[in-house]
Amino acid sequence: MATLEEILASGRKPEPGELIDCKHEECGKTFPYVPKNHRQAYCPDGDCQRLAHIESKRVKFEPRECIICGKEFVPEHPRYKACPGECRRVRDRNRNKHPREPKPELTPDEAIRRKELSRYESQLREGVGRTKILADLLLGAVKLVNEKDIRPQPVKRRSKRDPETMVLLRSDWHPGIITPSYNLEEFHRRVELLTEKVVLFRDIISETIPIEKLVLIDLGDMVSGQEIYPGQAWESEKHVLEQIYHEASPAIIKQNMTFLEYFPRVEEHSIPGNHGRTGKYVPSEANFDNVLAQDIYRRFENVKRFSMEIEWDWWKYVDIYGHRLLALHGNQIRSWLNIPWYGITQKGMKWQGSMPRGPWHCLVCGHFHVPFMMPFNNFRIICNGSLVSDDEFALREMGMSSTPAQQFFMVHPDHIKTLGTEIDLI
Repeated sequence: MATLEEILASGRKPEPGELIDCKHEECGKTFPYVPKNHRQAYCPDGDCQRLAHIESKRVKFEPRECIICGKEFVPEHPRYKACPGECRRVRDRNRNKHPREPKPELTPDEAIRRKELSRYESQLREGVGRTKILADLLLGAVKLVNEKDIRPQPVKRRSKRDPETMVLLRSDWHPGIITPSYNLEEFHRRVELLTEKVVLFRDIISETIPIEKLVLIDLGDMVSGQEIYPGQAWESEKHVLEQIYHEASPAIIKQNMTFLEYFPRVEEHSIPGNHGRTGKYVPSEANFDNVLAQDIYRRFENVKRFSMEIEWDWWKYVDIYGHRLLALHGNQIRSWLNIPWYGITQKGMKWQGSMPRGPWHCLVCGHFHVPFMMPFNNFRIICNGSLVSDDEFALREMGMSSTPAQQFFMVHPDHIKTLGTEIDLI
């Protein structure tokens, strides 16, 4: 008998029912030939065809010499160098006899830590709480710290410091407005308190930092008009011209003269606000804040250590050591849900690339009666407070309570703000 391939190779066709051998070498069975399946080479009952297919796909390696006995064998894997059986077991025993590299010696502290870590790992496997394990680890780490090794960092004190400029923001004074806790008498008291505290800060700072000059930035609403909203005239204690020439102007002149006594130079910048307008539907240039600024300018026109710039537009650049401050009142910024921070940051990002005189570094404004300082993106925001307290209009319309405070900060040639805080005027 022969396989189907051998019969076909001899040039004849097997007869129906003729017994032929299975092509799989390990099978050794015979089966009758079926004419309809004349290509059948494997027995139909077993797995000979599947096994033959697996063997055909198996990689066959070249015979090699065993390194133990010297006989030739066919390896099942390219890494096998000894024939299977006793030779391979001998090779494994010889391999384990090679000495391993010695473990590095541990210091006593490292040995303790290694032991504790192994203990914590076993606790984790046993289900102990992770929080307790971390607490034990932290406690052990604290115990290992040697307090004698911790020493204060030596700080080199500079004998000479660069001069800096003090900046005082003044806005939203509203003399003449009457509230349960604010009137003209309280207005003058808070202006005098502001002057005293600025001089006090000057005395404290000048002990370590030389102050080159004082920059005053008037951000508007230094006086209040009477036709901005209905009924405003009935909430004012005095007419707007009386506010200027009898209240605000004398208070500012007195304050500026005091500052000239304590600072080498005083520089003032004035920007109009929205409450100083002569009416609700009039140009912004027709503003009583500018009338007040013109009166201050004429009073100090011939003072050598005093300079003043009046801006008729709604914004102004104030340059200090090359740092550009964008000064404006703030009524151009809309609040969202009565919260000014979102509107300020959004308008600030837009103005960064749209102002006609180029980029700026710090935005200073008033209007919101809430003092705060915050860095945002690549610029700073400094919002000034007010002298008014218990303002019913701000509480009713904006939902915000006025904070009687004004802002001051220091400017260094290399830094736009080194220190600063709000000056509380309660």
